[in-house]
Amino acid sequence: MPLPLIAAAVGAGIGIIGGIGKMIGRGKANRQMNRLLKEDPVYSENPLARQRLGLAQTMLNARMPGSQAVQNNIYGNQANTLSNIQRGATDSSQALALASGVQGSTNDAFNNLGIQESQDYQRRYGNLSQAQEGVIQEGDKVFSDQTRRFGNKMQVKGAINENRQNNWGDVSNMGFGLADFAMKGGLDGLKRTPEQKMKSIGLPQVQPYNRPVYNPATGRIE
Repeated sequence: MPLPLIAAAVGAGIGIIGGIGKMIGRGKANRQMNRLLKEDPVYSENPLARQRLGLAQTMLNARMPGSQAVQNNIYGNQANTLSNIQRGATDSSQALALASGVQGSTNDAFNNLGIQESQDYQRRYGNLSQAQEGVIQEGDKVFSDQTRRFGNKMQVKGAINENRQNNWGDVSNMGFGLADFAMKGGLDGLKRTPEQKMKSIGLPQVQPYNRPVYNPATGRIE
């Protein structure tokens, strides 16, 4: 086989080996990416957010802590004061006047208690709003994580598809290369004469043998 053809064959073989190696490497990379995609962590909603929301909803309509005791004290003070008035008043007009003052104090005490409970309700309503916002934020985090995972999946699938397309491209290139090599080797072999083939591999050329012939005109063997 001529040296150029040998060199071409060696080059084609190296190209095929390199192409196969790249295809194997891409296949391994695709398997690794698929495995990593399955291991992509998923964000889970924090359960404390809904627990806080449930507690805030339960506490919203509850009375202010200690308000029942304050109410009982108001009624108790009113009863004790009225009892003392009845025992110490000299006449009914004095008792009525003192009792009226006691009722006014009682009303003021209940008004103050109502204001405190209203303020406490606003505080508990603020807790509810914060708890609701916490649940909303957790939902946003879950959605953001789903979007992130979807983006990662698209990137990995795109890389895998690109590797597959490159593999098919390498297969096509190897096929075209082998076909081109075969065509060149075959055509060159048909076109070259035996002398050209011997010259291409470095062998000395054989000169054609001329047999002596007798020439009657000269009487000599030429």
